[in-house]
Amino acid sequence: MTPPRLASPLTSVLNFLLPVLTTAALLAIWEGLSASGALPAEIPPVSDVGAWLGDNAGAGDLWTAVGQTLGHWAVALLAGVVIGTAVGGAMAAIPVVNELLVGVVEFLRPIPVVVYLPIMLLMLGATSEVVVWLAAVAAVWPMLSQTFYGVRDVDPVSRDTARVFGLTTAQRLVWVTAPSVLPYVSTGVRIASTITLLVAIAMELIGAVPGLGATLGTYAANGVYDAMYGVIVLTGLLGVVLNAAFERIERRALRWHASHRTRNA
Repeated sequence: MTPPRLASPLTSVLNFLLPVLTTAALLAIWEGLSASGALPAEIPPVSDVGAWLGDNAGAGDLWTAVGQTLGHWAVALLAGVVIGTAVGGAMAAIPVVNELLVGVVEFLRPIPVVVYLPIMLLMLGATSEVVVWLAAVAAVWPMLSQTFYGVRDVDPVSRDTARVFGLTTAQRLVWVTAPSVLPYVSTGVRIASTITLLVAIAMELIGAVPGLGATLGTYAANGVYDAMYGVIVLTGLLGVVLNAAFERIERRALRWHASHRTRNA
């Protein structure tokens, strides 16, 4: 048996430094172009954006907006995960359910959630419920697809063996189906997390619902461009932090899985 190759310290350092250096180089180019006047006035220098972020790091209004967006994101993600996992699992495990729902799913999935916004605004007004519902719809699709393919990927030999040994339906679900489905579901949650955040901020912006999106729209409408770009940077950092957190949770929760054992080796 060939032992797993360990990543060298130099490789680990390079994997960390390369993204940092690339980001720093892009920011330096941005600053240089702004200083030379090559960029329009609507794009302020990086130094101005950084100064605004530093000045407003402790601003209560900004963190209130962050909290509102995270609240929309969390509720929508939870709803999308529950609905998508339940429907995807049922479609994969029960042929009749799949036949009943596959046409509806294939029809609805390509429709952008923004199409539903006017209808939701008429029904509910510019409220948090609109953001949560639309972001949840966006989260359903990756969860549904990942769960569906995870259940379909269960090894039929393992399933038949468990049945021969007399395992109950609940035992087969825990010991056979779950280990196959969980890696798919965890990937779906990570993808849905990013999509939910993007949709929540976009719906806040378009619908003027309190949150980072509405804050961004207010700064843009009033021509406060350093603040506008500061909010954009903040939303990007928020997405990076959430994605990194889910990746870490996924590695810890699935450290028993072959793919993560190989990656950690």
